[in-house]
Amino acid sequence: MSAPVFLIHDAGLQRVQVNDEVPLTGEEGRHAVSSLRINVGEEVELVDGHGLRVRGTVIIVSGKDTLRIQVTKIEVEGFAELRTTVVQALPKGEHGELAVDLLTQVGVDVIVPWAAARSLTRWAPDRIEKARNKWQGALTAAAKQSRRARWPVLGELATTTAVADLIAAGGTCIVLHEEAVASVLDVPIADLGGTSNLVLIVGPEGGISDEERDIFRAAGAIEACLGPGVLRSSAAGAVAVAVLSAARNWGGPVMGGSRS
Repeated sequence: MSAPVFLIHDAGLQRVQVNDEVPLTGEEGRHAVSSLRINVGEEVELVDGHGLRVRGTVIIVSGKDTLRIQVTKIEVEGFAELRTTVVQALPKGEHGELAVDLLTQVGVDVIVPWAAARSLTRWAPDRIEKARNKWQGALTAAAKQSRRARWPVLGELATTTAVADLIAAGGTCIVLHEEAVASVLDVPIADLGGTSNLVLIVGPEGGISDEERDIFRAAGAIEACLGPGVLRSSAAGAVAVAVLSAARNWGGPVMGGSRS
């Protein structure tokens, strides 16, 4: 079984060397000691969410919220060949958090919540921060569970105009749509010096409106489908990322290194 992962925001983690001792305290330390009941001799991994992974062995457990870890290995998780931004229309209920959970697990780089015309859920101006915090909580839990060192970035709530600007900024954009003839695997993804940037747009339960489709096509987006069935909004993005990652990322090296 792989070692549990804990997030450390301290910039000092970047300067850590093998055999150094690193404390884990606060909420993460409390979770390690009181919830997971980690003991001396067990291995854990500390990440900064930006690609740094520090592996070590617990040498001291103190109180209810403090561990000291002796570093045994340091790695830098690089960027994958295909870097993916998923624009996720706001789904109803808890399906938003589910979408974020699944997208994080399959390795997406950026998640952008989108206020689509047919979204059944609306983030009122005075509730945007609370809603984003729920998505961020789902992202954090999934990143730890999937043992990621480089975590997705959660963007601000986007309008359709903002999404069109993102499409026009460059790279390849695929709009998932059930009426599309082409498969997501048929869409050529531009290679930019060994890496590729993909924007993937997932509509709401009510579908993407004709006006939105026109706006996205005018900005340079290509419509494609996943298969004969229609997936839930909360699952479609993750399935598409998994399909494309299996073809472009998984099984191949990422750009990074280690200081073991």
